This record gives sequence, C-alpha cells and structure tokens, in this order.
Amino acid sequence: MQVILLDQIIGLGKKSEIVNVKSGYARNFLIPKNKGIPATKENINLLKKQITKLKLELLNIFNKATSRSKNFIKIIDKIIIKSRSSKEGKLFGSIGRNNIFKEIKNMGYDILKKEIILPKGALKILGNHEVYFKFHEKIIIKKNIQIINF
Repeated sequence: MQVILLDQIIGLGKKSEIVNVKSGYARNFLIPKNKGIPATKENINLLKKQITKLKLELLNIFNKATSRSKNFIKIIDKIIIKSRSSKEGKLFGSIGRNNIFKEIKNMGYDILKKEIILPKGALKILGNHEVYFKFHEKIIIKKNIQIINF
C-alpha cells in the first residue's frame, strides 16, 4: 500500500515522501496516529500543490533577505562604537548585541537583534572586531566593528 508520510519516520522515510508499506502497518499505525495518509490521486495532487506553495514562500523569504543584505552593504560602511576603557584598552563593561543593534539603528538601518552574531562573545577590548550579520541561512555578511575610547 502506498502512503504519504506526514511526519519523518526513522527507517521509513521523510515527511511528504510516498512510501510502500504493508497494508496492516498503514491501517493500524500510520493512518490512526496521523503519521500518514493513503496515496490517492487527490492526496498526491494536494501534496504537490503544498510543496509548490512552500517552495514559493521559501524563495520569497530568500529574495527579501538578499535585498536586505544588499541594502545593508550600501548603507553601513563602517561601524564605530564609542566606549570608556582603561589605559590598557580594556572596556569598562562590554559591547554586546544590544549596543551594536542601537548603533546600527542610529545609522538608519533596520535590523533584528537575532541577526547579529558575535563569534567570540561580547567585545571587551578596544580595536577592530569581526561581527557577522545573518540575514538568512545562506546569507551571512562579515563586517568589522571598531571600538574607540571617548
């Protein structure tokens, strides 16, 4: 019996995959537990429509992330953050996502805090530091942030 899986089942298949199983397994386990539906022509057509719709949504999200990243590169050239520090160059406190977020907002660009990635954690010394901006899983931009004393 052919069944469309509604969940991933280890050893059987992934979600939205059409698999052949014994009819008893389908009738007694997959269908009652909402882990699969019979692979009729109607259900297969419905699955194809859902997959097409999902692909269009994912493509739309990717295109928006691409345009946002291009605008970010155009608008944000160099990020300079002023902070107080000791004579040795250690900051009083640290520079985190929130500080970077506020500085970018002041520069006139709209970004989310979760898009800012600090690979080594909070920044605690003066100088140049690499920070990543993740607009999408496949779109990551590396920028240098300069922390200066004021």
